[in-house]
Amino acid sequence: MKNFCDIEERYSSYKHSKIVILPLPYDKTSTYMKGSNKAPGAIIKASAKLELYDIETGKSVYQHGIHTLDSLNLPKDPMEMSKKVQVEAEKHIKQKKLIVGIGGEHSVSIGLIRAHAKHYNNLTILQLDAHSDLRQSYNSSKYNHACVMARAKELCNIVQVGIRSMDETEKNSLTNVFYAKDIHNSNAWMDKAIQSM
Repeated sequence: MKNFCDIEERYSSYKHSKIVILPLPYDKTSTYMKGSNKAPGAIIKASAKLELYDIETGKSVYQHGIHTLDSLNLPKDPMEMSKKVQVEAEKHIKQKKLIVGIGGEHSVSIGLIRAHAKHYNNLTILQLDAHSDLRQSYNSSKYNHACVMARAKELCNIVQVGIRSMDETEKNSLTNVFYAKDIHNSNAWMDKAIQSM
């Protein structure tokens, strides 16, 4: 696997990079279609075709350095996977790196969130998703993809944008939610979402 955006060595070495890409190929708790474990490799491969200059900021972010780590070899058990992701993320947080985790299914986020919540005060997770993922447990696991935001909410503030589907049991766990039906054809929600963070 090549590095993200196929960036030349002087901008992609770990030592000189402020940003690290952490590929997390995991797909053990998905309940519909499988294949999200292939996403990190596909995203990194496709990134070679991206332009490196960002029009909105007027910057070439890659010049701050973007290092692509090897894919993490993840255990099948979602709780153990979460622990391994957390340990790996903490190593790079301690090195003052900005971590970009590329999954895999949603459950890979739990370890990343835990690592960041341990090192940063006043953390907020902004979730852009159709599903609320606030189940306390699903398929006998608290670490299932359908439980990610329930685990996040135990650690920090969460703001959910675009929600259009949930189980009735999740309704009482909602706090800062912006439903898809309410944000469609409107920009009024944006300032409220930002203030919620």
